[in-house]
Amino acid sequence: GDAAHGIHPIAGQGFNLGLRDIAALIEVLVDAKRLGGDPGSEFTLERYVRWRRTDNNILALGMDGLTRLFSNDITPIRLARQFGLGLVHEIPPLKKFFMRHARGTVGNLPKLLKGEKL
Repeated sequence: GDAAHGIHPIAGQGFNLGLRDIAALIEVLVDAKRLGGDPGSEFTLERYVRWRRTDNNILALGMDGLTRLFSNDITPIRLARQFGLGLVHEIPPLKKFFMRHARGTVGNLPKLLKGEKL
């Protein structure tokens, strides 16, 4: 996942991203086959690319931002970082929001990741 998307290896997010990619690709290929289409057609593969693009871009930008934020010891940035982490820790809905995003359980998830049959 990290290598496939060129993201910084933070907290296994590349692995999680790779699992979502695989599940989405399987779903797109199965749907194409079920509908009598060509699983290898440009149309089918473009459907997969469109589906995954937003999640991939958001995660890549987020990981880059976190890497920059946590590798910077400039005092105002360090203080803002500590304040932000304190807020997340003290506000359960905010903490839950970040946890759901870190787990990758938000957005348009593939059926396999929701425990549904294809």
